[in-house]
Amino acid sequence: MTITLARIDDRVIHGQTMTRWTKQYAVQGILVVSDEVAKDELRKKVLKAAAAELKLGIYTVEQAKESIPKAVKSNKNFFLITDSPAYFAQLAEAGIDFGKVVNVGPISGGTGAINVARNVALTQNEYDAFEKLETSGYRVTFQLLPDDEKKSWEVVKKKYS
Repeated sequence: MTITLARIDDRVIHGQTMTRWTKQYAVQGILVVSDEVAKDELRKKVLKAAAAELKLGIYTVEQAKESIPKAVKSNKNFFLITDSPAYFAQLAEAGIDFGKVVNVGPISGGTGAINVARNVALTQNEYDAFEKLETSGYRVTFQLLPDDEKKSWEVVKKKYS
């Protein structure tokens, strides 16, 4: 069917994901794209337990390039989530269809990160990935919970400089 929500959240799957986001978007499965998570057996076990009631796929970016188109052709709705905007930028650059809106939740940032919104701190690499997505025709919105107001990248990026 489709990717009903493409989201960035550095916690990936957690309580709010399962109780709020998956219910809001009526999904039957979650696709996680993260090179780090896909290679971490302990973290994969934790995510599988957290999403036990849904179909779950955990992929590297390269694996996702094959898996996402298959999911889109299936008869299920999927929630696509990653922990970094760089992964969505890579998927977009590869021509992978995941919709035209990227929803952003918490990003803790790292060394040198600048706080740009509630629970969002960006490094230069993350900023650059969002710029790449926007200039490629994606609409980037920042929203912690489904009932929170959405903020556009145009508004949020002004706080970076």
